Amino acid sequence: MKTAQELIEALSQEGDPVRAQHSTRFFKTGPGEYGEGDKFFGITVPTTRKHVRAVQNMSLLEVQKLLASEWHEARLAGCLVLVQQFTRDNTEDRQKIYT
Repeated sequence: MKTAQELIEALSQEGDPVRAQHSTRFFKTGPGEYGEGDKFFGITVPTTRKHVRAVQNMSLLEVQKLLASEWHEARLAGCLVLVQQFTRDNTEDRQKIYT
């Protein structure tokens, strides 16, 4: 799994409609609320992290696609990928990813 679309598809397959509905209320996604229009697959953060470990060397272009996604968990995954990439103390790896 190396592309944003593949990761989004994997996340969507793990979704739980009941949890997704709860998330829409918790994150206040109604009209005029701070999370207006946000969409959820209904997966937990640990599940998202599990998928991120498989793509931690994802290119910046693909991470940008995650960050632009309409899906909350995909945007979270994009942020988590960036955290993984920057917490590693390996400048050579960073240069490969971000060039």
